[in-house]
Amino acid sequence: MSALLRQTSRRIRALLPILSSLALVLFSLAPVGLPHFDSVGPAFALMAVFYWSIFRSDLMTMLGAFAIGLLLDLLSGGPIGLNALVLVLAHELGVSQRRVFLGSSFLVNWAAFALVIGVVLPICWLLMSLLHWELLPMLPLMTQLLLSLALYPVIYWMLSRLERRWLRASVTA
Repeated sequence: MSALLRQTSRRIRALLPILSSLALVLFSLAPVGLPHFDSVGPAFALMAVFYWSIFRSDLMTMLGAFAIGLLLDLLSGGPIGLNALVLVLAHELGVSQRRVFLGSSFLVNWAAFALVIGVVLPICWLLMSLLHWELLPMLPLMTQLLLSLALYPVIYWMLSRLERRWLRASVTA
């Protein structure tokens, strides 16, 4: 029975990157009572997928990133596939540069996230403008970008604590 319990525990722990990313998706969609916050809210899903793609690429797969993005698209009412595409691209960027980021400081990781979000959000803004056949206001884009950059250290800290407490513990168990 003990072996079965350990195996079940390992499988649940292996889902931690996906589950924590899904929790951040739900958190980002929760009503906060601020007008227009849904259009400027931080890109929590992008933060999570980027983090896990670097630090636990074995558990955050491209399929996982796609599924998280698709769920975000469905729940947010946005164009189906836009967030899925964004999260898959962020995943691939994280995985492709994983060796560089693993040995680097947090500031290097934060700068890399700044580059990723600095490219991804304007592309999303451009695609949404094309879908609406008009240039959308830039202020929500800039607000979302700045909020995401400001909150990335908090999300990074939370996810790194989860990783240390639950995932690295499972390696030793």
